[in-house]
Amino acid sequence: MALAFQADLEGDSDPGLAPVVIEEARRKRGRPLEMTPTQVLDRIRRLSAGGDGLYRVHHTHTDLYARARRQFGSWAAAVAAAGMDYSDAINAARRRAIETRRARRKAKTRNR
Repeated sequence: MALAFQADLEGDSDPGLAPVVIEEARRKRGRPLEMTPTQVLDRIRRLSAGGDGLYRVHHTHTDLYARARRQFGSWAAAVAAAGMDYSDAINAARRRAIETRRARRKAKTRNR
């Protein structure tokens, strides 16, 4: 907010004029948004629909993960805001991890 005198605004030189408050557009503090919350949620939905799911996103899509945590407080809250059940995503990822470990163990025992 800036303070100016009416004389300055109108080019008048009468010193008896009252001060006038001028509203300035305020710049928000911090870094500018690189992605809006809507864009973050859309990217989460697209990732969820893909074959990899939402597991290990913190390694594969670090920018999205960090942005979602900043905007929604946690990755789980961002996933919930996107309309998905995060516990289902975690359970599916755990099942895939167990299957992968079993397959590797079998392959390892066959090669001996």
